[in-house]
Amino acid sequence: MAGEFYVTRFVLAQPKEIQFQAGQYVIFLIGPPKGRHTLSIASAPAQRGSIDILQSVAPRGGGSTWLLALKSGDTVQFLGPLGKFTLQKESKRPKVFVATGCGLAPLRSMILDYLETSGTARVTLWWGLRHETDIFWQEELDGLRKKYPNFQYTMTLSKPVDAWMGVRGRVTQHVVGETTELTHSEFYLCGSRQMIIDMKGLLTDNGVPSEQIFTETFF
Repeated sequence: MAGEFYVTRFVLAQPKEIQFQAGQYVIFLIGPPKGRHTLSIASAPAQRGSIDILQSVAPRGGGSTWLLALKSGDTVQFLGPLGKFTLQKESKRPKVFVATGCGLAPLRSMILDYLETSGTARVTLWWGLRHETDIFWQEELDGLRKKYPNFQYTMTLSKPVDAWMGVRGRVTQHVVGETTELTHSEFYLCGSRQMIIDMKGLLTDNGVPSEQIFTETFF
């Protein structure tokens, strides 16, 4: 789809629909040598007849090799939905989503679910990528920003080319200083282990209560 990232849609056969909470994951049964591969659902819960999966294939491990080998019409099995990294939909707090790479997957599900079910709190997405060639879903994000006045997003590149006109650096360099109502907001962090460690430290050091920080580590 873009750079190292691929999006795959799996149409359900048996059962024909799935019910899940935004942010949950499934476990694909992919056979030896890896056996199982855990991936977050990137689509909204309202999309019951299929699920979208976002995967980085850069490591070329068992999971990504399996995904690249799939052909249209192949049958796969998975377990789930599973997981407790879910959206606090009833909360009225501003919601700040922070992702690196394919950590956007469960956050996309949460954002779509919240906006499409008339959530009114302010929703902000910070998404960190390395290169401009890694960017995808920009048209969708632009469309959400136009449709929902309470949604804003920023992409930041850690390894941009000189001509890049957007935000530069890691997400951890920007979120705290550019979030209004910092201590009143709730934060959903997903992506690299180091980003989550650094981001949690910055948030707690600046007065955000730990119970307002929700995390899922991808790599």
